[in-house]
Amino acid sequence: MAKDRTLKLRVYQFYADNIDKGKKFVAKHFLDEGVPKATVYRHIKSAEQNKPVGRKIGSGRKPHIATKPNIRKVKKWMDHKDGISGRSVARRLNCSHTWVQMILKKYTHIRFYKKTKKPDRSEYHTKIGRIKCGKIYKQYKDVHFILDDESYFTLSNNKLSGNDSFYSSDISKTPYDVKNWKCAKYEQKVLVWVAISRFGVSDPFIVRSGFSINQSVYLNQCIKKRLIPFIQKYHRRHKYLFWPDLATSHYAHTVTKYLDNQKVSYLPKLLNPANMPEVRPVEDFWAILKREVYKNGWSTKSIPNLIARIRSSLKKIDQTLVQRLMEGVVKRLDTVRRHGVP
Repeated sequence: MAKDRTLKLRVYQFYADNIDKGKKFVAKHFLDEGVPKATVYRHIKSAEQNKPVGRKIGSGRKPHIATKPNIRKVKKWMDHKDGISGRSVARRLNCSHTWVQMILKKYTHIRFYKKTKKPDRSEYHTKIGRIKCGKIYKQYKDVHFILDDESYFTLSNNKLSGNDSFYSSDISKTPYDVKNWKCAKYEQKVLVWVAISRFGVSDPFIVRSGFSINQSVYLNQCIKKRLIPFIQKYHRRHKYLFWPDLATSHYAHTVTKYLDNQKVSYLPKLLNPANMPEVRPVEDFWAILKREVYKNGWSTKSIPNLIARIRSSLKKIDQTLVQRLMEGVVKRLDTVRRHGVP
């Protein structure tokens, strides 16, 4: 608008200075600058009629939808609200969805955001978790953390971002298995356990779901056969701390007694914050692994194929990425210690 006003003022001035030479002379001067012909003659006509350069206040088209009351209504209905859509607001205003989008963009600072998935924990546990993270930071900020965890993998994962959508020029011609995904009532699963540190990933324990990890399985299959060799290979010459989650089997008496006998440094149960994935990057590791396993919409009907795919995907994970994740543990603890859970 400012640029058009400047051009209009120039046309007015040049026309006034050269009124005796006629409109064609004035028009040619601005046409040579590349100004559109219709624009030049519109401004010359306004100059002939002695119209003001600026637009008269109150002139122009009167708003019927983007009125001040409607803008206030949109703000009231949508600002800091969930469970409401632009289309439902459009129906209440008796206008199109496009109008609601325009009002939000032009007249408000309201923008659309996706909800962040957060653990379901009480205010008490959040407060205690912050205190425990502070203690862990102060006592163990100079050690290498070793984290372990379990996760489940299904034969397909169509809910993973990128696998839950498709492109089509004509949906009626899209193959059935592209536009739909079959959901079994009781889909088979595979349980995977790993331990990770800044030096890499341990040998995984992979088994068909339905095989629960009790204290005996955890001790023999995870700790003895996989964690201890992992520590001996990478951490014998470093200060480290094994940080399991608070699953009952992880702090069973037989497990802690074995760790003590092997002189494995582990996080005491009383100091371990409950349900605090924000400071345990192993959760991010699972997301990375699942993206690799189910890349390009991969799926199978065979458990052995799934297990082979998981093992192959584990080998493809960039070790520097795992290193960056684990090097961020101390920073995450410090952030929670200073500012609380984000």
